[in-house]
Amino acid sequence: MRYRPAQGEIMKPELHPMTEGRFSLRLFVAFLAVGLAFVGARVYTDWLSNEFSGQTRELLDNALLSVQHLVAAGDHLRDLEAAADDYPDLPVEERAKARQTVDLLWKRVDAELSAYLTLHVLAGGQELYRELPPKLRELDGAIQRLFADTDSGEQVQPRNGDVRAKANLSANVLRRLVRFDAEQSAESSMRIERTHHRVLLLDEVLHALSLALTLVIALWIWRVFRSYARLQHLHARLVEDRAEELEVFGRRVAHDLLSPLASLTYCLTAFEPASKDDPKLKDALGRARTCVQRARLLVDNVFDFARSGGAPSPDARANVQEVVEQVVEDARALDPSERPEIECEPVPDVGVHCSRGVLASILGNLVRNAIKYMRDSAVRHIAIRVVESGDVVRFEVEDTGPGVPPGLEQAIFEPYVRGEGVTQPGLGLGLATVKRFCEAYGGTVGVRSVSGAGSLFYFTLPRASEQDREWFPTSGKMLRDFVQTSTP
Repeated sequence: MRYRPAQGEIMKPELHPMTEGRFSLRLFVAFLAVGLAFVGARVYTDWLSNEFSGQTRELLDNALLSVQHLVAAGDHLRDLEAAADDYPDLPVEERAKARQTVDLLWKRVDAELSAYLTLHVLAGGQELYRELPPKLRELDGAIQRLFADTDSGEQVQPRNGDVRAKANLSANVLRRLVRFDAEQSAESSMRIERTHHRVLLLDEVLHALSLALTLVIALWIWRVFRSYARLQHLHARLVEDRAEELEVFGRRVAHDLLSPLASLTYCLTAFEPASKDDPKLKDALGRARTCVQRARLLVDNVFDFARSGGAPSPDARANVQEVVEQVVEDARALDPSERPEIECEPVPDVGVHCSRGVLASILGNLVRNAIKYMRDSAVRHIAIRVVESGDVVRFEVEDTGPGVPPGLEQAIFEPYVRGEGVTQPGLGLGLATVKRFCEAYGGTVGVRSVSGAGSLFYFTLPRASEQDREWFPTSGKMLRDFVQTSTP
């Protein structure tokens, strides 16, 4: 924390630039950590899920299908054995059909084994399968010999003993292959179960860690913003204290400076007769009077800004017609070289809850501000409008000046804020004074502007009720009569 008072600025606490940078960096790192935690948890669980899905597909597509094809091949092999066993007992005219049946069963056995080989056969299964083709060739040879002996009329003793023995050897290899694949399926199922449990466990752990990290970061951010709220409260108290000091200071400055300025104005006026025949002296006196006017305006701004921090009187009332008439009359009394074209739309006969001096200060500030910033404009025009809207009265001052720089629409109502590159004299207190006065009396203030195309400043004040009309006269002439008759 440090204090950095600017020229003419109320001192206020600020965060050190390094502190602000570190806070932004830490906040970014915190949210990045939360994001990475969630992304990491999702990526890792997705990877485990893919592994889980891969193992499941391997179990379904390989192990289980391998068992299915091997069992089917064993069934066809037993049907083949049975068909060969019946061959010697068949009549001669039925033996050709029996041979076709045996050939068909051989094709089915070959088809199942071919389908088995298209799957991913593990290393142990490949070694076992190498024992099967020789056994099947021996079985085929035994069957062919049985067919030949039977067809030649020789007595087969035992007729199918060799076929049964060779079929048993082949079936034994198939059973071993089935047992091997069943064991592999069981192991795959156990791996799948373990992977599934690991996925669930890690998912819970990672999400718990992400939640804990989120809570820690949320707590940290809450503490940071709580500290910021305390800082804002400290700033508000400091501003209030400084506002009171500034009010006292403004009154003293106004008293101390306005008297010398009045004397200086008197002296300049005394030199006017001597300057009629001296152009240089006349020009110097004109510039001196301009400097005095600017100095008086700065003193008035400081005093008004200090006075705006005070509590308003609850009985304050002002006639809008009278104040608008006064402000327009003052603006039209300016030097022709500085006076813009002023258009004032008909003002409703209405009062507001605000003192006459404060309303004149608010409206006069906006008009003077518009005049000051239109000095270099090709078209210099000001429009003043007053509109009743329910319980409030809205005042508008529209100009054809350069407009408010983008992004400063709210900041220009803060003390000592001025647009970049502004060359007109001033302290940046006029609009701040307007805002303070309006808010003190329960009103609002704002601006609509297009850069390079002019601005429309507006403010609202509570409308006075009909019962309050006795507090103020309803026209400028009546007010002047009222003042004259009330002055001792």
